[in-house]
Amino acid sequence: MTKLIFTGGRQSDSKLSYFNKEWNNGISGVILEYDTITKKVCEKINYKTPEKYRPSKEYSISFKSGSINNNKLYITTLTEILIFSLPDYNMIDRISLKLFNDLHHVIYYKRNLFIVVTGLDIVLKYSLEKKNIEKVYNCYPELDTWDRFDNKTDYRKINTTKPHKSHPNHVSIFQNKLFITRYKQQDVIIYSMEGKIIDYIKINKGIPHDGLLFNNNFTYTTVNGKIIKINPNDFSKINTIDLNIHEKKGRSLGWCRGYQELNSKSFVGFSRIRPTKFMENIKWLGNKITDKVKLKMPTRVIEYNNNFSKINNTIMLEEYKMNWIFSILKY
Repeated sequence: MTKLIFTGGRQSDSKLSYFNKEWNNGISGVILEYDTITKKVCEKINYKTPEKYRPSKEYSISFKSGSINNNKLYITTLTEILIFSLPDYNMIDRISLKLFNDLHHVIYYKRNLFIVVTGLDIVLKYSLEKKNIEKVYNCYPELDTWDRFDNKTDYRKINTTKPHKSHPNHVSIFQNKLFITRYKQQDVIIYSMEGKIIDYIKINKGIPHDGLLFNNNFTYTTVNGKIIKINPNDFSKINTIDLNIHEKKGRSLGWCRGYQELNSKSFVGFSRIRPTKFMENIKWLGNKITDKVKLKMPTRVIEYNNNFSKINNTIMLEEYKMNWIFSILKY
């Protein structure tokens, strides 16, 4: 296994696009394939969402986070689930429902898709066999989802539902339970498959984004450049690796999301932070907001050694016109 897949988006060539709100910034979803032996990067998909599945004006197009199962790539745009065959990258299916708004992640599990609908603060269980929604997991349980949203509205046509109450980012499944990262609460909410809240994992080290099980540990990225490893059987056993130690000039590393392990190496994604992101997240960026130079760290994937003490390689994604990255997958 030598290939990695990077999923993300491309912004307009206009200099003004850098300052746009994120829901009015992307012009296409981009998938790059990286050969870890030859170190070559190849663009495989450049995708634009059809108008029937998105707002007609001031819309954004991007791939968010995806997953791979049985030689199929499952990937989200803001309003669609796309399924591609691998290694040929042929589209074999599209799913787009009225409840889809700002999708962030999708995984396959036992003939179902689990879809993070960030715009509605929920995760959906969608049956591929029945072609319908089987379960809704409310990621802000303090309020009923349908008291906040109208399930008859076509949310694909709405640019943004911000501000979100929880902003779920990523879902993983372990021992038939859902582990969902929540941006606002800086934690992981754990649901039973039947829809009961079982527990919470408080991160307390930054805003968590994506997380999967690697070598018997949950591994989470936080957007401020930390890797959080958590024992899945004892949530109090937490190991934190701060990747900022490799930045000698004191700059922000960028928006850290996307993680993968391969051949005793770790690959971490970083996206260039736009000025709107600085203002939105001043709390974790702190005094780094005051220096314009610190906006300039480019979108890239960094390859670390097995204990993160050394940078082995840096893959500059903006050379391939990927301006933000969401997930790093292997096959």
